[in-house]
Formats: sequence, structure tokens, C-alpha cells
Amino acid sequence: MKKSRLLAAIIGLVLLQACAPTLPKSTNIDSVRWLNQNWSADERHWFHHASQGTATLPVPYSWFVALEQPTLELFKTPPLLKEPAYLSRFGFIPSPKTAPFGSGGGGQRNYGSAVNYSTETYAGNPDSLPVGFAKTKAENTLDKKGDLIGFTCAACHTGHMEYKGTSIRIDGGPAVTDLDKFRTALVLSLAYTKYVPFRFDRFADRVLGKDRSGADRERLKADLDARLDAILEVAEKLKELDINAVEEGFARLDALNRIGNQVFVTDFLQTPTENLGFDPWDNYETTDAPVNFPHIWSTSWFDWVQYDASIMQPVVRNAGEALGVSAQINIGNPTHSLYASSVLVRDVHEMEKLLAGDNPFLKKDSQIEPRPHFKGLRAPIWPSDLFDSPDLSAEDRAEMVTEGRDLYMKLCKSCHGFPVNDRTGAFWRDADRWTPANDAGERYYKVTTKPQTDVGTDPAQANVLATRMVKVPPYLKLPANAALCGQAPKPPAPEMLFGSALAGVVERTAEAWYDKHDIPPAERAAWNGHRPNCIQAKRAYKARPLNGIWATAPFLHNGSVPNLYSLLLPAAERPKKFCLGHLGVRSKTRGLRARNAALPVGNVRTGYHARRQFERRA
Repeated sequence: MKKSRLLAAIIGLVLLQACAPTLPKSTNIDSVRWLNQNWSADERHWFHHASQGTATLPVPYSWFVALEQPTLELFKTPPLLKEPAYLSRFGFIPSPKTAPFGSGGGGQRNYGSAVNYSTETYAGNPDSLPVGFAKTKAENTLDKKGDLIGFTCAACHTGHMEYKGTSIRIDGGPAVTDLDKFRTALVLSLAYTKYVPFRFDRFADRVLGKDRSGADRERLKADLDARLDAILEVAEKLKELDINAVEEGFARLDALNRIGNQVFVTDFLQTPTENLGFDPWDNYETTDAPVNFPHIWSTSWFDWVQYDASIMQPVVRNAGEALGVSAQINIGNPTHSLYASSVLVRDVHEMEKLLAGDNPFLKKDSQIEPRPHFKGLRAPIWPSDLFDSPDLSAEDRAEMVTEGRDLYMKLCKSCHGFPVNDRTGAFWRDADRWTPANDAGERYYKVTTKPQTDVGTDPAQANVLATRMVKVPPYLKLPANAALCGQAPKPPAPEMLFGSALAGVVERTAEAWYDKHDIPPAERAAWNGHRPNCIQAKRAYKARPLNGIWATAPFLHNGSVPNLYSLLLPAAERPKKFCLGHLGVRSKTRGLRARNAALPVGNVRTGYHARRQFERRA
């Protein structure tokens, strides 16, 4: 009997090991370089680790830093899951406990005012977790039961690339993470903690201390069992629903559908069906519209944001992102405060302020700025000392710049506008591109939107807001057309467009926080960017200015083109598929390796669906 149980345990462990994700190998880095993008080291570190009130990972903070890697070690204790070298294999960027960090460039503010962010809710980075990981203090959660761990916007919007032993890091750039592989590793770590001999005791010592009581140990064990069972139950459900899901892989995420599933499925799951009037799983949408993590410098001053130019108000945009990465919210119990949440709206606003900077068109004394310029996070400048060929003379470089500028003005300007760094200043003086100043003297850049049928890339992401429907309970009292631009409110309906429902929920969540913290009307208006909560669904993609575009590969909204060389080829000649690995986008293109062009990394197939190749049109 004992032999059979032992054999079953061994087989189970072997099967668990077979489930472990395949990861790129670690690489040796000689130096780290943060590019100078107008943030001080303190501002950068705060942005990397300030909580938005999220609980993205389904374990308490104390558990995450105590878990071991999902590997089997015969003669030694496995290393911890949080080890930087291990997490970097998922694409996460190592980060120290405190600022300053890195070497060479970065860490200086040259334009605009410093941001006096709140330190009351800031927990720092005491365990040296990667960029984008944040501790949400227990007092800022809804249940107040313990510190949680979640992602900040830096987790998805901080880029890096490795070139000749240097790790080049770019604030506001697209992340190169594979979140699905990371989630798999986390669940396996929990399973190993439960089933592998001696591992739970080590885990309990780290979480509870070696002086823990037997009763504390048993409570922790019961909590581990319950959490793992709940995770596996959801995993079984998703296996049934995600038959046609598209693998996201490195550098991509179906963010819109994941946000919808979090808010309109997961946040309803604990609500009795009779209260809702429907099964929350009716709202589930498979993840089939992955996009490249977008770069976000300059974005605060656009009239519309997101790839599909669908939203304008900054607090709704950012608080919605926080809800999407599992900030807590009450939309399921009408007997308690509806729309109460763990979203830290003040911190979310301060993150936006750090990104935006001061008004580009006004000085600090509100006088006209003679030379407008971005004063928040600035696009990264090409590090010529790293990338330029020593064989390229100054004369040749100047000639190439001139030729490139001429080509841009001929072929790109009509959609992407004048170059931001155009020496004539035309970008800032192009009257047709800027809205009139509002009461606060703020003007916004009018991005060009092109119908998806004209762009020729896949329609999946552009269709999400236009076609996805969700069921909502009547007690939420959402107008059937909440936040749709230019429409008079309609009575609540049992089913409505997902984008409209999400905008309505997020607006009420922000308003609930404003009311709780007695934020005056003028301050609310400023935090809202002096703009209405207005969304649109045009089935189109926007053409933003191309400042810093060199640092944002892979290209197009779905990351389907590996490098700039390929992007500038006729569409039919671009690579049909390519690998996104740890060192860079690897793609043989007419004898060139994109890795040698210093591009970021990932691991996905070209195209919007795992079972078909992309057909691109010029």
C-alpha cells in the first residue's frame, strides 16, 4: 500500500514537472543602462513599484516572496520564485530595493516640474521584485486581511533589450514579458508547495516564522489547499471555454478582453446567480485579440488613446487598467457600498501626471511657451554610442538623416504628422493637429485614425469594443449606452456593449473614491483631464507620432513585424513568422539579424491567430 502511494506521488511529481513552462536561458549582462527620458531616479523607482491597489497575483504578498521555483532538486533546496535571474526569463526587468540604480544615462529631470507623489501608500520594493511588481498594503484593500501583490502599469509599459552585454532599459516602452508562462509557473509553485515533501514546512517557516504554532501551520495549509483548488477549478473552466484562444506569448497580451473577463466575470463570481439574474460565465470572452504592449510616452496629450482610439479620459483609462489587473471592487453586493474598490485613485492620477508632465504649451506661470515641448516622460533618443557603426562617417550620417527626413515627409507625414523633433517646430505649430485650448489652457494632439480595412492588419482588437456584449445586473443602474460619445442616456438594459459597460463602471468607481475622500469639483475636473468620459468604437487603428519608434519593436498593433527593416519592406516581403527570444527579435531578413539591430524580445508567432498565417496588405 505504501509502495503504491509512493509510486503515485512520484508519477504526480513527474507530471507536474512536465507542465513547467519552457523558458529562454538567462544571459550574462555586463552593464545596465536606463536611457535618459526626463525622470529622476526617485520618480522612476516610485513609478515602477507604486501600487494602484491591485491584487494581480492570486496569493498574498507574503506567500509570493516565500514560494520556491517549480523545479525538483534532489540534494538542495530549490531557489525562491522571486529570484531576479529566474523572473527575468519571463521577460521581467530586475529592480533593486531603492533608487538610484542602473548606470550610464537616465535618472535626471531636465524639463518640467518634479512630481510630488504620495508616500503614504507607497510600500517601496523591500524584496527586490522586478519592475512593475507592487505591494498593496492591507489597509488599502477592501477586506483588510493582509498585504497583496499586484502589477503596476510599469509591468506592461517598461521595455528592455540586450545588446553586446548591455541591458538597455526604456521607461514607457513595450514590455517583453510572457504573463501566461509566469502564471503557469506560479500555479506550479503552489502545487509543488502542497505535494513535494518538506516544501510546505519551509514555506510555512518563511510565511509564519519558525516559532509558528501547529494551529497556525494547519490554517496556512488549509488556506493553501483552498486557493489551489479554486485556481484549478477556474483553470478547468477555461480549458473548456478557451478552445479557440490565441496564444499571446512574449510581448503581447489581449488586454481588452482580459479586463472585460476580470470585471464582468471574475468580479461577479462570488455573487449568487439569483442576485445577478445570469451566470457570470455568460460574459466570458476567449482571449483572441492579443496586441503588442503599447509605448506610452506623449500619450497623455493625445485626444484619443488605445490602439483603436477608443477612450479619452485619463482617470477612467487608468482606473480601468487597475481593475483589469485585479484591483478589488464591489459590484456584486448591492447591500454594501457599490463601486467601493481598492483602486488608489490619487496614486493613479500621480502616475498619469508623471507621464504627462506640465502643459507643453505653457510655462509654469501660465505664460505662452515660446518653444513647446513634452515635459513628462520623453521618447528615448537613439543611443548612438552603442548602436552606430564606427565605420559611418559624420557626413554619411548627416546625408542619411536628410534622405530619411525627405522620405518621411513624403510617405509618412499624412498619417503620423510632422516629426516631433522636427527642427522647424512644425509639430507644435500644425494647427490642424491640435485642439483649441480648454479652460485650463490644455490642448490635445488629434491622432489620425484609419479604418482597419485600410490598414490591412487583423481586425480582432478593433472589433472588441464594437461587438462584445456583456450582461449587467439592474442594481448597477448603468445606462444602456453609458459613456458613448454624443448620445443621450438610455434606460438600463440587461445587456449592453462591453466598452460602454466598462466605462460606466470605472467612472462610478472613480466617483465613489472622490466622494469618500472629499475631492472638490475643480480637482476632480483636473484629474479627469478636463475631458468627459467618452468612448468610441470605430473599428479603426490610430496613427500616433513616431517619436522613439526605434525602441518599440515588434511593430504594428499586434507585434507582427519583427524590426524596422521588415516594416519598411513591401508587406508581401515581410517575414511570415519569427521567434521572439530572450536576446532579441530573431529574424533573418536579407542577411541581417534583428538581434544585431538591438530590438526587444518575446516569443510569439506572427499573426493574430495561432492557427493561421498573417496575410498583410501594403
